[in-house]
Amino acid sequence: MSHRMLKICLVVSLAANLLVLGAVGGFFGSGRHKDVRLDSLSTRHEARPRGPVTSLGPIVRAMDRKDRRDLGRMIQKAQGRDRRMDRDLRAQMTAVLADLLSTVPFDRTAVLAVLHDEVMTIEERQAIARDALLDKLASMTPEARAKLAQALLKGRK
Repeated sequence: MSHRMLKICLVVSLAANLLVLGAVGGFFGSGRHKDVRLDSLSTRHEARPRGPVTSLGPIVRAMDRKDRRDLGRMIQKAQGRDRRMDRDLRAQMTAVLADLLSTVPFDRTAVLAVLHDEVMTIEERQAIARDALLDKLASMTPEARAKLAQALLKGRK
């Protein structure tokens, strides 16, 4: 490889590295990394026609980041659980379900009971989240709620 080709390769490599560094720095510098999941979901819903809100997602996505964080803290406090306990409970339910699936003969009633317990846990968490959202909305000023209503109509950017 000639000396000139080596210089060209080094310059191209440096440019590519600076491009990647700039993209990563811009991502973290903008603060969007803190709400990646919520921000990426919100762009999918902007093109859809607005109908009645049947889930909490559109309202939560329309909130600004500070309000979403406050709501998350309220939900965690209301649940009174820590994540390790949740993981342990999920692992235990998975083990029980795996045991039931491998039993012969298949015990439909026992599997249904495990699935029902999981549905009840999900419904309980949804009720807690719904109550926390209502508490958060009630604590907001009328101006903040009006701003949230406008963001809900426009879709979160």
